[in-house]
Amino acid sequence: MKSLSDLMRNCMQLGYVTEDIDAAATFLETKLGTVECRKSYRSSLGRTLDPGVHGGPSDTDPDTLEGSFVVVDGVIAEEWVIDVALVNAGATNIEIIRPVGGSVDLYRGRLRNDTPATFHHAGFRVDDFEEASAMVARSGRAWAQYGVSGGIRFGYLDLTAELGHFIEVMELDEASANMFAKLETASNSVN
Repeated sequence: MKSLSDLMRNCMQLGYVTEDIDAAATFLETKLGTVECRKSYRSSLGRTLDPGVHGGPSDTDPDTLEGSFVVVDGVIAEEWVIDVALVNAGATNIEIIRPVGGSVDLYRGRLRNDTPATFHHAGFRVDDFEEASAMVARSGRAWAQYGVSGGIRFGYLDLTAELGHFIEVMELDEASANMFAKLETASNSVN
């Protein structure tokens, strides 16, 4: 990668935020005509760091953590809870996030209570999250939020001042790529 624009070569997702996940999903299904959204309530990537349970001080270093976690503004989130609805329109994934609790101000700060959902981020697939992270650092920036959710390594770059939205980059393992492929197949099965 040579520039920040290299992060945006493979768009796969439009991300929205909402105060009501069910109303937003219903809007997509009934007004936009998507297939049924796949909803997940109270998804959590937060950690309660207990040296007796997690192995001690090394668990405060994101580079040594295993499993799912999220780092917000450089600090490992002890609580990070969202509701999520996913659906595809062809190859484009539509993600709706409802911030529930903890270190989720990245989403909460963009809410508008007069709409079913508000645009938040464009999501791009990358082959190598480490390479993407190096590009972000070389540009003099840092991830506003990054982490691991199952088989997805992700990071949010705050370009709200310049572009009006965040950019999320995602490196997918095979199982995660298959999950998105199933959402696309379901979308394409509708006549």
